Amino acid sequence: MNNENERKETKINTKEVIVPENTTQAPTPKEVTEEILPADHLSEETTAAATEEATEVVEPSAEEVPNMENADTTETTAEDELDTADLEADVTEVASTQEKIPTEIPRSSEMERYYQNKEADHQEIEQLIATAERELADLKLRKALMEADFGQLLQYYQELILPNEPISPIAKKTLLEYFSYELLKPLHTVGLTQGSRYDVWQSKHFLIQYQLTETQNLALNFQMTPIDSRFTTAFMNLMTVKPGEMVVEVEDNQVLKLVRQWHVEHVFSTNQLSLINYDLNQLLTHFRELGFTITPSLLDNAHPLQVRLDSEFPLEASVLDDIFIKTMENPEFDFETLPEDRYQVLLDQEQKLTISEMAEGVTSLFVDSDNRRRSLLDFFTSYPFLVPLMVR
Repeated sequence: MNNENERKETKINTKEVIVPENTTQAPTPKEVTEEILPADHLSEETTAAATEEATEVVEPSAEEVPNMENADTTETTAEDELDTADLEADVTEVASTQEKIPTEIPRSSEMERYYQNKEADHQEIEQLIATAERELADLKLRKALMEADFGQLLQYYQELILPNEPISPIAKKTLLEYFSYELLKPLHTVGLTQGSRYDVWQSKHFLIQYQLTETQNLALNFQMTPIDSRFTTAFMNLMTVKPGEMVVEVEDNQVLKLVRQWHVEHVFSTNQLSLINYDLNQLLTHFRELGFTITPSLLDNAHPLQVRLDSEFPLEASVLDDIFIKTMENPEFDFETLPEDRYQVLLDQEQKLTISEMAEGVTSLFVDSDNRRRSLLDFFTSYPFLVPLMVR
């Protein structure tokens, strides 16, 4: 038994353990045995068993031996891995930096939004300034209109209304109001006042509405006041003021309509028609004083009445008979028959009326007031028995 133990001990002591260089040296089986199992506490058998077990644990296997031999390679690989780790860290840092770029985009967007808002505010301020300048210019224009006389109002009309310049509705309304009032100024003696609408003036015998035509001229429409409230009349375009040409035109067909309303429809009396005629001619006289030219018309009493009129009615014997009777009743009148179916009525103050029957069934009249200045309204109100030749 002792011999066997000795052989084992001899075997353990003689077994050589190979430790790679540059590697931490593993403890010897003896040291392990002495550290784990001290000799004085263990039996020889136990000591031998522990020594054998420790030897088996420490002894490297066949696969581990090459790894130990390639320790340098392992160390180099570790350094490479360290370099790789550093490179990966650098890549990670770059990637992290790249990942931070999107976080800076909102800053750029905020900057763009800032400048966009600034530009929008700048444009808004410019618009506000432009609007304020227009409003200021408009106020100055309205102030100038309030302080202007007719000549200045006429100039504003020619410079702003005729070319249809863009001015505010208030300024345009103000200009037309002041301009029309200056035109109608003579009616102030018969109570010229503002009507129920801003574009209507009111006088004792009629209403006057002013409005712009398509050619930017000023139309004056008159509505006569009936003697009987049961009657109503409409506005008639009796005059058109042309500031560009400095001309006033009178519509003769509207003058004949006045004659019809008086003589046939009895809307107003003879005396009222005479007053209307007087007021309208006051306006024509005032227009001349303002520098306008009045086109020849049946309304104007500034010149002798020498005009040819064509009636829409045929010459009837009953109408001629009535005229003949009236002239025979008045010693200042006379009735004559002329060749070619013509007739002549001789009136007072060397005035006369020549009557001709046309082939088309139309009656032609020539009114000659000699040197007496009068309008057709004045003429017919003075000789009402002649009216059926023109209107019925």
